[in-house]
Amino acid sequence: MRFFKKMQQFGFSQRKHWPWPATGVVLCAAAWLFFVELPAQRADNQAAQVKVRMLEAQLRAQTNVAAVHSQNLPAQLGGFDSLSLVTADLQSLATQNGLLMSDASFKPAGDNQPDARIGRVEVNARIKGAYLPLKKTLAALLATHGGLALDSLSLRRARASDIVMDIDLRFTYFYRKPS
Repeated sequence: MRFFKKMQQFGFSQRKHWPWPATGVVLCAAAWLFFVELPAQRADNQAAQVKVRMLEAQLRAQTNVAAVHSQNLPAQLGGFDSLSLVTADLQSLATQNGLLMSDASFKPAGDNQPDARIGRVEVNARIKGAYLPLKKTLAALLATHGGLALDSLSLRRARASDIVMDIDLRFTYFYRKPS
């Protein structure tokens, strides 16, 4: 306030000249935005553009690899004897993540596929446990075994407040038939 009293000695009045200080504040804010915030935003945008280009290149590379791999699919699949490894991994991952596997069975699926070099086996499993350990188990199992596909997942709870639920899983395991 003392500043404004001294300014009144020079003929400056707050009532008459209020736009000048407001204009000064706006100009200072604009200068701060221009010299401080705008360069930081530009640097962030450049980093984001570099990351987008890198991800696009990775995506293009994956699609090219997928196109090459799909031509020789039977060579990438395991044999029928690796089915026991899939069921053993399912059991060990379920136990490791705190799930209780009560039943597991498999049966050959109908061979009505156009490629006679690929066979299918349907794997059914009953598990009891929570959702997050189930999600972790399925992610690890599907990432480990390339020929395994999740067909259905059924979750049942006795009450809505229960954390533990009964889970029915159905997989299809694709394998390479012997030549």
